[in-house]
This record gives sequence, structure tokens and C-alpha cells, in this order.
Amino acid sequence: MTDLLELTPFSPMYETVRRPLYTETTTSQALYLPVAPPTLGSAGAIIGRELYSGKAFIYCPFSAFGDGLPGGNMIVMGDTGRGKSAFAKTYAARQIRLGRQVVVLDTKEQKEREEGEWAALGRSLTGKSPVKFSPGGGPGASCINPMDPAIAGRRQVELVRTIVELGLGRTLDEFAGSALRIAIRRAHQRAGDLGRIAVLADVAAALRAPEESDATAKQRTRDELLGDGLEASYVLDRLCGSEEDATGDLTGMLDGPTSLGVDLNADMIVFDLTKVPSGGVAMTILVAVIAVFLEEVWLRPLCECGAEPSRHERVVVDAGSGAWELGPNRESGCRRYTQRKRILICEEAWHILGVPQLAALLEKFLKFARGYGLSFVGLVHHLSDIDDSPETQAALKMADTIVIYSQKKAEAEATVERLGLPSWTADHITRLRRGIALWVVGEVIYPAVQHLLVEAEQHLCFSSGSMTDFTSTQPDAA
Repeated sequence: MTDLLELTPFSPMYETVRRPLYTETTTSQALYLPVAPPTLGSAGAIIGRELYSGKAFIYCPFSAFGDGLPGGNMIVMGDTGRGKSAFAKTYAARQIRLGRQVVVLDTKEQKEREEGEWAALGRSLTGKSPVKFSPGGGPGASCINPMDPAIAGRRQVELVRTIVELGLGRTLDEFAGSALRIAIRRAHQRAGDLGRIAVLADVAAALRAPEESDATAKQRTRDELLGDGLEASYVLDRLCGSEEDATGDLTGMLDGPTSLGVDLNADMIVFDLTKVPSGGVAMTILVAVIAVFLEEVWLRPLCECGAEPSRHERVVVDAGSGAWELGPNRESGCRRYTQRKRILICEEAWHILGVPQLAALLEKFLKFARGYGLSFVGLVHHLSDIDDSPETQAALKMADTIVIYSQKKAEAEATVERLGLPSWTADHITRLRRGIALWVVGEVIYPAVQHLLVEAEQHLCFSSGSMTDFTSTQPDAA
């Protein structure tokens, strides 16, 4: 390096030469302490960099859990085109490289590709196409049966009741709820006698044909029991249709045997809901059914080595109390049972948070997320898209990480007020550039985290092709 002392003052070389930096620990502290929050450690997915400090920003809810982060759930919000989806896609891909398993509820269609935004990423990572749902069914469409035996009895009753209440637009009274429980039991019995699995149409039929013995057990007449469940049967008819009427809202999606071509061990499973009308009862009910299906089937206990808990040895850790933990699995060579970590990503999460019944279902889901080894990531544009019901507020409180991309002034102020953030963050959020977000991790605020993509990720994360004016590189036709 050129010696500064050898140069003549005011010469061009003197003016532009790189000066040495003399500093002390106290000087560094005085310079960086006010603007640089503590790091989240070096374990996890690389997000990008924290602009104020210049440090790499690394985040993982499973690595940071317990160290100032009480849970692994995240809400991502911001105006359209600010980088929410690009962040979510690269975050999912980078977490998969750390051994995580990801499920995506994809509700954003790319018209030019005639598929959801996550389809390309899912195929690139797993080689598998999305699980598609389409009203009316059709080639390649999938169906989930809410009456599937894979869903435990109690949860099945809760799920069918939720379907009826969402279709009805209000909660069932005790008489209707009791009639529905009886009908579900009878539907299973009658379908079993015919050698098949019950479907929702069997529940509707059982509601319209109650048995005398069931009425007597409830100290009701048969006509009274019929009246208790008649409205619920009409709701199921409207939703599922019939052989004579195939116009039901759920026809081809929830009205038949389960036909999901899902590899539950795949690193990423994408549920393509882009053909289902957004904001309608079909979308709401479908999300509720998928959530329960995932809880009962996908979130089964599984070690990172791929073995179930029963394949691991029990190791006594306290002889006095008999307390034990799951230790090695000699077959796989695993030293200790470690629950496989999973991530559930929901695009346009207002489909869930905007409906009190679904928000209550999600709250219950998230409350036990730590026991499942699960992190929920919900993407929304604005909190104003979501009502202020107690169920929604309870679900929002379960999010211990908040990522906020740029919003307009009114939305930013409403977001800050609703989340209880410092007042200065409202103006700050409006000034954030594309790809830069304010992060709130537990109680710590990171004002400007820049999400960085590598070249290989860009074509998988780009979701604005319809609005982009690309210059053609093809030669003009002769």
C-alpha cells in the first residue's frame, strides 16, 4: 500500500489514497452499538445482510428457539411487488438444504404459466408436480375425503362440523350438533357394510334417514331427530352436489375418496389451490380440511434419520423417577431421536386469518407447533385485510417473527399500531426499498434486512412476468 507520509499534501494521490483505520474496542462499540442489534447466530438459512451493520443476516426458528424466540411462527406482509414471495421461496429452498420439510398452500396463479407460483420451485427440488385441486375435478385433479379413516374420530367430527358451519354461515346448536355426530357414526357403519369408505354424501343421507334407536337414545322422536339435522343435510347437498346435480362448491375436491398422490416424505409438497375461487366458501373449507389432514397425517412423529420413534431405543436419564428419552437407532446409525423440523407456508394467508373459524383452527394448530417441530409462515399484503376478531388476534399473537416489507403510509401506521411497534417504524416502513424488510424477531427489531438471491434462484422466484416488458433478443423477421 502507498505510504501516506511519502505523498505530497493536496496531490491527487494524497487525496484518493486509502487511509488506514485506527480504532479501539470502545470506539467500535460507540460506532455500532446504537444501530446493530445482536445477531441470531451462525446456524440457519442465510437471508441476506443487515444494512445498518453490514453483517450477514442468518435466521432459523429452530436454531434460535429458546434464545429470545419463544416460537417458530412467522407473518410476512407488504405491498405487492416488494419481495414477499421471492423471500418465502428462497427461504423454503434454503431450509430444505438444512434437512427441513416444507408444505406450501399455493393460491397465487401465474396466468402465463397456467399454474401456481410455487410449481416450478417444487419440481426443481423434488421432481414432483403440485397436488392440484379444481372445482368439478377433472384430469390430474385431487380429492381429500374429510371422512377418511386416516383422520382420527374426534378430529373428524370437529372437521365435518366446521364444514357444515362454514357452509351455513353460523354455528350449529346442540340439537343439530348431536344429530350430526350420530349421522357421522351411521355413515361409517352403512358404508362399511357396503365394503367402502364413507364420504360426505353418506353423512347427508344419514341425516335424512335417522334410525329409531338413535332417537330413543337421545330421548327424541325420529321426526324430531330428523328435524335437528335436516338443515345440515341440505348444506352438505349444496356443497357436495349429488349424482343428479354436480354443481356443488366442493364437487371434485372433497366429495369423494381421497385420491392425493402425495409423497409424505418429499422435501416439498405443494398444494395448488389456484383454480379454487378466492374468498369463497370452497376455498375456506378446503383450507380447513387440508390443515386437519396435514395435522393428522403429515405431522406424524419422525426422526431426522427417517425412522419413527418406535425404532429408537429408550434411554433412562433419571433412575429415581424413571424418566427416559429416545436415544440411538442402531439400524440407521442415528445417535439420538431428533424430531424432523417442518415448515408450512401459506400464500395469501388472509384466507385463514380472515375467517374466525379458520383463525381459531390455526390458533390451535400453532399453539402445539413446538410439539410438532413446526414453523408456520403466513404471507399477507396488509393487516387491514384481516378482521379484528378475538380468534384472529389470538392467532397473530402466535407469530414470534414479523417481516414487514414496504407499505403505504396509512397501511404502515395501521400495522404499527396493531402490532404495538415503536412509532418511528411507521415512517421507516414506507421508505423501505424493494427486497428490504423490517424484521421483528421476538423483542428485537432489525430495521433493514436486505434479501439476496443468487442467480440460480432468480428464475424460480420471479412472479411478475405478466407486468414486465422484456426486450426481445430475437432477430427481426425478414
